[in-house]
Amino acid sequence: MNEPLPPKSFWERNANHFIHWGCLFVLVVLLWVFLMPIVHTPPSAVRRMASGNNLKQIGLALHNYHDMYGTLPPAYVADESGQPLYSWRVLLLPFLEEEELYAQFRLEEPWWSDHNRKLLDKMPRIYASPFPASSAEAIGKTPYRAVVDKHAERTVLRPTTGRPFREVTDGLSNSVMVIDDPARRIEWTKPEDIDPLYLLALSPLADNDMHGIQILLGDGSYRFIGEQNRSELIGMIYCDDDRLPEEHR
Repeated sequence: MNEPLPPKSFWERNANHFIHWGCLFVLVVLLWVFLMPIVHTPPSAVRRMASGNNLKQIGLALHNYHDMYGTLPPAYVADESGQPLYSWRVLLLPFLEEEELYAQFRLEEPWWSDHNRKLLDKMPRIYASPFPASSAEAIGKTPYRAVVDKHAERTVLRPTTGRPFREVTDGLSNSVMVIDDPARRIEWTKPEDIDPLYLLALSPLADNDMHGIQILLGDGSYRFIGEQNRSELIGMIYCDDDRLPEEHR
């Protein structure tokens, strides 16, 4: 006769349970490690990163426009009398995979015509701010505005005539093209941007949910500007200050 087996110890009887709970514990720890940065990242920081991604997409579209036409788009298109019709944001639509929306525009009409005004509600997601709007009136409005010098035309984007990159003598990485200010939004088709001097005089700069603004530079990179580093704007507003050494031009 076979002798009876000795009784199993407590650990042997519950080995499967320990393995199960051990694996579950490891899984919980891993989830905590991976999710903790998301849980503890402030919403404003997440929205700032999302807005930065929008700026990068806008910058890529501007570069693709330049690749096709040899210049950047003009800040706005004007009629024969010089009256602005619509914004550079409309011209970029084919480069943002919005060809169908672009085809709906009547390009011979101003942005506020009965036909074109109906397209405000179709604003592409790229032009929408990740920061919540303060009111329903912000529908169809964007925080992304070009820095435009209407008088001396010394900014990267200038009225009515596109600028080739070779004319940005200060260097693309030193010259601002577009800003993101979620506190001051405009209709996305409207030919309205921001004057350089007005931008420098914005006060307080941090009076919005982002606590500052973000700027898109000519090379497609973006940078956050707060009160502490707002002086950096002074050297990036105009694109022909001859700040770039000759050997780097």
